[in-house]
Amino acid sequence: SFIREPLTRFYSSYDEAYFRMGPWMGEGEIVWDKPKLREWFKNVKHKMDKYPYLYEGMKEINDFRKMYCPTEVLGTGRFLDCNEYDSIDDGRLLKRFEQFVHDYDGIEPFDVHLNMQTTNLIYGSSGEPLPMSALYNASDAEKEWQEVASQKGVTIPDGEMKHGRHQSRRFDVSKVSEATQQKICQILALDYCCLNFKLPKVCDDVGLHCALEQMEGQRMWKKDDSLNVVIRPWGK
Repeated sequence: SFIREPLTRFYSSYDEAYFRMGPWMGEGEIVWDKPKLREWFKNVKHKMDKYPYLYEGMKEINDFRKMYCPTEVLGTGRFLDCNEYDSIDDGRLLKRFEQFVHDYDGIEPFDVHLNMQTTNLIYGSSGEPLPMSALYNASDAEKEWQEVASQKGVTIPDGEMKHGRHQSRRFDVSKVSEATQQKICQILALDYCCLNFKLPKVCDDVGLHCALEQMEGQRMWKKDDSLNVVIRPWGK
């Protein structure tokens, strides 16, 4: 399975989730010929009720595009090109993101992209890990795929490597406040601990630490023995 550094993944996950849950998914040019997508959105849009500020002043997809895409790019009508340019966000999208992080507890993600990586690697009913042979870092996917191929005795021809999708964030992540970054680290502590990622320097002093917990029946132990390892939800 491929995993990513949790903080940078959270930025891209939020970006994708924000697009997927916008009011333009209920009607408009994106979904006019996609009745199943409109029906899906109708059934899940209530998840955004806790965050009414996220789409304030927006209804159509172009209301959103104008907030991050350069005017000259919008004028070409090639809207996917917007993802190749730095955002022109004047701070409004960033402010909404930071307010969301402030209000979010990490327990009820409004979109699947905001799920933690660790919880995608366990059985939901028991908390026990899914069978897996190795974890690879998606941030260095080309190198990691080459390693997988080498282990299997396969050669990947030059130019045949499939790269992950590149997309600029729709807000300037370099301007995210330290307090917001630290809150994200707290929300994603389970991923940092269980997937063995080093905490970002900004999160060094927020009181996060890891401990191995193991279960026998209904009792939890902190000792190194042969009991089944179980992942527990992180809490304060």
